[in-house]
Amino acid sequence: MSGKINKRQLINASPLPKFALMRPVTVLMSLVALLVVGFIAYKQIAVELMPAGYTPPFLGIWTPYPNANPEEVEQYIARPVEEEVRTLQGVQRVVTNSSTRGCWTFIEFSQEIDMDIAYSQLRDRMDRVKAELPDDIERLYLRKWSEDDDPVIWVAIIPDEPLDDPYYFTEQVLKKPLERIEGVANVEIGGADEKSILIHINQDLVKSFKVNLYEIVTALRSDNFSISSGHLESGGQKIYVRSMGKFKSLEAVREIPIHGPNIKVKDIAEVKYDVPERHWKQRIDGQAAIELAIYKESIANTVDVCQAIEEQLADFKKDPRYQNYRIEILFNQGEFILESVNNLENAGIWGAFFAFFVLYFFLRRMRMTIILNIAIPLSIMVSMTVLYFIGWTMNLITMMGLMISVGMVVDNSIVVLENIYHKRANGLNDVDAAAKGSSEVYLAVIMATMTTMVVFLPLILMSDDLEFQFIMLRIGLPVVFALGASLFVALIFIPLAASRIVSRRKVTEAPVIIKLNRVYSKTLAWVLNHRIEAFIILILTYMSMELITDSIPKTDNAQGNINDFRLFLDMPDNYTLDDAENLIIRIEDSIRVKAEAYNVRTINSRFRNNNGRVQVFLFPEPQENWYDVIYKGIAQLGGFYHRSHMPREEVIEDLKKRLPDFPGVKVRTSWRQEGGQDASVNISLYGDDTNKLASLAEEVERRLKKIPDIISIETDRETGEDEIRLVIKREQAQKFGISPRMISGTIMYALRGIQLPKYQTEEKEIDMLIQLREEDRRNFEQLKNITFFSRNGKEVPLAAIADFQIKKGFGEIHREDGKTYLGIKANATTQNVGELYAKVDKVMEDFNMPYGYSWSKGERYRRMQESDDNTMQAVVLAVCFVFILMGILFESFVLPLSVLIAIPFSFVGAYWMLYITNTTLDMMGQIGFIILIGIVVNNAIVLVDLINRLRKEGYSRFDAIVEAGRNRFRPILMTAFTTIGGLIPMAVGNTKMIGISYSPMGRVIIGGLIFSTAISLLAVPWAYTVFDDLRNYFRKLTAGILVKRKITATEETDISFAGK
Repeated sequence: MSGKINKRQLINASPLPKFALMRPVTVLMSLVALLVVGFIAYKQIAVELMPAGYTPPFLGIWTPYPNANPEEVEQYIARPVEEEVRTLQGVQRVVTNSSTRGCWTFIEFSQEIDMDIAYSQLRDRMDRVKAELPDDIERLYLRKWSEDDDPVIWVAIIPDEPLDDPYYFTEQVLKKPLERIEGVANVEIGGADEKSILIHINQDLVKSFKVNLYEIVTALRSDNFSISSGHLESGGQKIYVRSMGKFKSLEAVREIPIHGPNIKVKDIAEVKYDVPERHWKQRIDGQAAIELAIYKESIANTVDVCQAIEEQLADFKKDPRYQNYRIEILFNQGEFILESVNNLENAGIWGAFFAFFVLYFFLRRMRMTIILNIAIPLSIMVSMTVLYFIGWTMNLITMMGLMISVGMVVDNSIVVLENIYHKRANGLNDVDAAAKGSSEVYLAVIMATMTTMVVFLPLILMSDDLEFQFIMLRIGLPVVFALGASLFVALIFIPLAASRIVSRRKVTEAPVIIKLNRVYSKTLAWVLNHRIEAFIILILTYMSMELITDSIPKTDNAQGNINDFRLFLDMPDNYTLDDAENLIIRIEDSIRVKAEAYNVRTINSRFRNNNGRVQVFLFPEPQENWYDVIYKGIAQLGGFYHRSHMPREEVIEDLKKRLPDFPGVKVRTSWRQEGGQDASVNISLYGDDTNKLASLAEEVERRLKKIPDIISIETDRETGEDEIRLVIKREQAQKFGISPRMISGTIMYALRGIQLPKYQTEEKEIDMLIQLREEDRRNFEQLKNITFFSRNGKEVPLAAIADFQIKKGFGEIHREDGKTYLGIKANATTQNVGELYAKVDKVMEDFNMPYGYSWSKGERYRRMQESDDNTMQAVVLAVCFVFILMGILFESFVLPLSVLIAIPFSFVGAYWMLYITNTTLDMMGQIGFIILIGIVVNNAIVLVDLINRLRKEGYSRFDAIVEAGRNRFRPILMTAFTTIGGLIPMAVGNTKMIGISYSPMGRVIIGGLIFSTAISLLAVPWAYTVFDDLRNYFRKLTAGILVKRKITATEETDISFAGK
């Protein structure tokens, strides 16, 4: 322990170490205060799944128009909506999707557009365009994307017996109680339809009364009215007048006169209150099921809301009245949050333990190890405190940033403490060693820290993708705050602790470290004496990366496992709904037979008569610690450990082999990555003629089938149905006084039906639907015999005034920026989307498109290219920022280049790590590469800084390099391995963030650090000598030019004097 501090001892000390040594009590009290405030912030800070505050630049419009022809939807809905949308400011892309259910319009805006204003303007445009749309479109639904758009819980209710009114039961027993929970915004019911008033017209009765169906519907649509009729002024008051004509009872509907007072609705139709005819069914685990999607309020705490919902559902299960109902929670966002937060906390704790172990291994002193490890909780607590006071939440993105910091925050303390001990070893007392040792590396550790901080600037500020900027800000700022705190710990607390707490007992290095240091010193001397040979070795080492780069799988998704797969079924058009259900049951049974081997949790089927989907949810993989993963990996290699169930990819392949062939049925498989994208590639064909596009799609499909990884191909045309197209004989129709409008309207009313004004009760409004009864619209012959009546009452069948064509229609018609396109989707088993697209290019390279037609690899490929460009831009800018900081530190343009050599060699190590561990390079891995740039130069900066200081003290360049390498060998290994240790749980375990694995990021950083540490200890000194020689050469060259100019000027002066 040192005695009283003399101010003269600190006259040359840097400001922060000087303050710490002069004010020890203040420093300790500040340390305690930070820990207390940090702990309070940790307890008080709000927890959520994802950070709020970002609104994606997208808007959507859904225009429902059920049972319509996609071509009609495109012509009468998509095009008018598209033209109106194009008048909005900042629109970059408009995509419409017309189907038998309606029209979906997707609008992408430029990043700078205020989405609240854009939403308001879009609403005004849609109010304007509604007059141009078909009359029976009641409303358009606008959507603005946000995190609150997704349900927090998805529940399935499975009754043992069919319910008479499942919608009413679910609404009264579950929906309303759930909506009363604080924080619940809305509950949507799926799988059950609300009862409506159905008017089923009898075609034979209509014929007997000689009434046109068109006239019946027109009368009913105009009869049930309630409209504003203006206002009156009375006694200075304004009284509004409303004409009321709404139906008050079913009997009132039945008594409506049609075509004169003698014909009423009840004479030609059946009026009843019932569930509308269903064209699809849903089954969960083989039984009819109802789904509930539960949404929370934007300001509500997700975890608290989900727990309250689970309690309400538990009460339902306990109620003896509902023992015959099974409730299955298919998705729970609250559990996701708690599980992911727990995973991150465990990874952080294990990372801190590894850092502690590494430090103790190198230092062999418990007191020193504990002091250095104080930097971890203190830095994390400071970062969390700052996040709390700036109003941020503790979500999975910010927690990932904190976890990345765990192994990095001790680096500065290691460098400072090592230099202090070096000064002690040279004979300085405790205070002088603390002051001088910390001051010598003062600027170097600041700059090294800033290089790590600064790599986040291009990620946050330079990307064109605002969402990417937003996420990187949430990852980067916690890292910046933690590193900033670690810098103050290193420069304030460590000098104080070293002078007053740590004993002067000599530190004994581990024998293995001593031996490695000797080997390193000899190797370094050889490299400096054989620079050409060393250069060849370094080049060959770097070129080894080229051998494996193309073999590393690449994808645009963050890799994870959503634990499901889907089977899509295309069935013959002559299938009935019962036929489809029997087929679905057979497929479900095939899956259920091997439910244990497949690890099946739930089977969710949804189907109609000619297509369907079977979605199989698997039990999630258990969250395993890093040691479990290592043990199982070794056990599998040894052959004494076997999985209890098949991996998902094997499940799909096994099921494809086991499923029997169903005549006329096409089965397609698809499975998703966690980022939300299928394991698939898309191709879009552009052109004016949809039939021509369909024929081109057949050729594209033939080519894609040559790719081995493709397991199924689907096109928009394949999902279409047979259509009966009517060609009206206009002259013939005019003879009978029947207009085309009446013909098309009658067909629509008869087959698809139409909504009438709603039936009003005291409690609610009830939908009213009019349509031909089912037995009058079952086949083609009945369609041809739909009857019209001429002006003179003559009966005219539809076949007399129209021709019929049966053709395969499109399931969907897509348009992008005013151009029609046909989509082709190729599902694959591989995650390597980059390789898939390369194979697509190969099979499509000689595909010649007709004039006016073109093809592209779709929006996903475009975004992949943009992401790669943004990543490359971020890498270049990060390197530039690091170079600028080092130029400031070294006061040189040349010497920073010797430090930058560590970056490319870190990439070599990162790629080899991905290759050896068979890891896919995804978005998380790309972020890891950029973070790596700021980490790997830190040790090189401290090494070059020491070389320069030793040269100033009189060492030769060779001796300065060897001595600096010998002195910095241990701290460089310590800082590298503490960072690696902190990342081991991230890299080795299968822990996930919202299901997304962050192991690619951990493996990239670890591989880069290991390789760059090993190589850079030799490559940086070698590069230092090369660039130092270049600097000296240019100095001599510049000096020679200046001397030559001076001599020339002197000679000219002498000549001028001689002339005089």
